[in-house]
Amino acid sequence: MKKRTILLALLATCLMLWSCDDTTKKTEGCGNGLLDLGEECDGEAGEATTCAELGYYEQFDPVLCGTDCRRDLSVCAGRCGDIMIQVQYGEDCEGENLGGDSCVSLGYERGTLACDASCHFDRTGCEGAGSCGDGVIQNPEDCDGNELGGETCAGLGYYSGTLACGSNCRFSLTSCDHRCGDGMVDMDYQEVCDGLNLDGQTCVGLGYHGGALACAGDCRGFDETDCAAVGRCGDDEVQTAHGEACDGSDLDGESCASRGYSQGSGALGCTTGCLFDEGLCVPESTNADLATLTVSAGTLTPAFSAGEITYTVTVPNVQETLTVAATTADPWATVVIAPVQPMALAEGANPVAVTVTAEDGTQKTYAVTVTRSRNYESPNIGTLIYVPAGTFQRDATVTNLSVVSAFHMSQYEITRAQWTAVTGWTDPSNVTYSSGTSDPVQMVSWYDAIAFCNKLSLLEGLTPVYSVSGVDFSTLTYAQIPASDNATWNAATANWAASGYRLPTEMEWMWAAMGADTANPGAVNTTGFAKAFAGSTGSNLIGDYAWYGLNSASKTHPAGTKLPNELGLYDLSGNVWEWAWDWYTSSYPTGTQTNYRGTASGINRVRRGAGWEVNASFCPVANRNYYYPYGRDYVIGFRVARP
Repeated sequence: MKKRTILLALLATCLMLWSCDDTTKKTEGCGNGLLDLGEECDGEAGEATTCAELGYYEQFDPVLCGTDCRRDLSVCAGRCGDIMIQVQYGEDCEGENLGGDSCVSLGYERGTLACDASCHFDRTGCEGAGSCGDGVIQNPEDCDGNELGGETCAGLGYYSGTLACGSNCRFSLTSCDHRCGDGMVDMDYQEVCDGLNLDGQTCVGLGYHGGALACAGDCRGFDETDCAAVGRCGDDEVQTAHGEACDGSDLDGESCASRGYSQGSGALGCTTGCLFDEGLCVPESTNADLATLTVSAGTLTPAFSAGEITYTVTVPNVQETLTVAATTADPWATVVIAPVQPMALAEGANPVAVTVTAEDGTQKTYAVTVTRSRNYESPNIGTLIYVPAGTFQRDATVTNLSVVSAFHMSQYEITRAQWTAVTGWTDPSNVTYSSGTSDPVQMVSWYDAIAFCNKLSLLEGLTPVYSVSGVDFSTLTYAQIPASDNATWNAATANWAASGYRLPTEMEWMWAAMGADTANPGAVNTTGFAKAFAGSTGSNLIGDYAWYGLNSASKTHPAGTKLPNELGLYDLSGNVWEWAWDWYTSSYPTGTQTNYRGTASGINRVRRGAGWEVNASFCPVANRNYYYPYGRDYVIGFRVARP
């Protein structure tokens, strides 16, 4: 009973001990994390040494454990025993490969050269002419015993260690530590790379856009040649393919202006990120104003201001060319003037467009209308008003039409002062009925009037219109003009194509007095003949337009002191009667008449317009009167016409 109790107690104790062991038994084999028999490594188990410790010359990356529990030596390169003689790593030979050398080629007399386990020549079989071990370095020995020829580990490219001489008189490098070229980056010796081991660095990591980074020969820097060929931000060369807009001072030909900013901007810059710095660029100007607008003749109306865009300029008929000039308010705006300046002026309106284009494309056009007056300016008698061609009804009969070609008529009646200045003759006027020399000349006959016309033509270099047999108008004196009826002067002829001055025909005078076609340009004037006076509108007052019996105080007054008619002609009604070219007849011919100049002969010449001495009934445009061509009267004067 006692033995049984003891056995049961022992069994219980064993079961308890077994149940408390929770250690999992691991399976044997590669991958179990344990270094088993025949394995070089297993995961982190087993010490994975360096390529150098395994006899290799170069290492590109750390030595890792492979899935077969063998070290991955693909990161190692070059070793003694790989058949190839690698002189750069100090090898003389490889096994039976002596590289063509022999004892004799090494300076011995005889013997058998061999290769030792460290790939150095084994000269122990060589004899004569000195031998390894004699303490003297002889070619091709590296060393001999303790004689190292002054060489050290550092001299052979290693960073530290003690150099020794092997039994074969070759340097023993086993005690030399670390060198550039061993494939390992030794940061303690300022290495940043070693061979193909770049320690993870790349061209991109160094700020380049790409390329293949290499290690410099001293392992203390990178060879960035291939990186530089690709380029980087900061090399002063723009690599647009890599997103650079600029690089340093190289703006790739760009400026603020080329990028759409104002030409008045500051300098375009480049950021450290090789993007444009537009901080000094300013927007393009919208200013399309002019600073100045000038004309070479005449006066701008109104006076120039940048906000006013419509102008007129009037120049005399003799002004055949003109220049419109302009400058812009903004220096970067442009201005185009059409037509091209200087410009030829046609008679009448000549439109000019001055277009300003602001820097941003905004446009503004200034319009200048240059009117070359159709009026003619005489240096001696002033302005001759242009009277356009046209057709008018000359009396109440609608079929009695007169067609008149364009001509010019003196704006004022010829004055006393003009008479003496042109002819050099004494003023014939009766001063009792005149207020001064600015009044119309009077006491002139029809003969006197045509003589004045020819004198004025000669004075201004024009072709005289009138011819009188035997009369030289260039030397004619006042005393030579007949004071009585004269057949020769009555037979005076007119050259209507001549450029000189003449008396208006009766139809020309009537057409001018009614205002021509100003009320309806180009239309037949069917009502002008019925006007009560030159300039009449039917509601205005004759006293504002004419010196006549009720307001003249029995004398003439200075020419042009009343209002003009529609054409700008003064005193066509009142002041003095005016001679016309035509012989007087009691009635006009019927029907349409073109440039009618009267009959070929007669007794009296036509006078028109009424004078200072008559009442308003003599002032209608249609009113006709006459006088002897030789008669000189203090109520009769004249005005002139020319083509």
